[in-house]
Amino acid sequence: MITPVGPRRIGGAARRCLCLLLAVNLAGCAALPAPETAPPVELPPLLPPATLGASHDAQQILRAAFGEHEVVLRSVVHATPDQIEMVILTALGQRAISVNWNGKDWKVETAPMVPATLRPESLLADLQLALWPLATLQAAYHPAGWEVTEPGGGVRRLRHDGKLIAEVDYADADPWHGRYWISNFRFGYALAVEAEPAQIGP
Repeated sequence: MITPVGPRRIGGAARRCLCLLLAVNLAGCAALPAPETAPPVELPPLLPPATLGASHDAQQILRAAFGEHEVVLRSVVHATPDQIEMVILTALGQRAISVNWNGKDWKVETAPMVPATLRPESLLADLQLALWPLATLQAAYHPAGWEVTEPGGGVRRLRHDGKLIAEVDYADADPWHGRYWISNFRFGYALAVEAEPAQIGP
């Protein structure tokens, strides 16, 4: 079980716990639901893109850990009221997977190196848990037996039937362009996400 990783606890051993969600998620493509198929019951409901209430773009560095495995990847996210596009790249810039979700249909492309167990709905569930407005998540999750709370101190918690499933720790007021950490207790992974530094031109 991986313990929650807070903004001031990222260091040596914890660093390994920050590098693998994508390795885990890059372990999930065989479970990809067909278009118009609902996500598995162990995940909270995925929200339509329009529920974000605005358009956002983000370029992020992902450090994820699961067991003894860890990986560092890059993520490019483009969210509009019509669709969510997510592209996952290796540290060398190779495209590993791309996901497009319009609230009804999936479009997914994976590179040959990606394990056949990737679950794109897990990627989007984590994205929405961390970045969607709290009230929007609460309204959508509650009827399905999920609960999202923010007890304070830059923490967001997800419970299902009263059991703690995941926790998000925020280091910045704007997580789209800052840092946050996700600890998923049900699937046993930890993920650190930080905005990729802007490149300075010549």
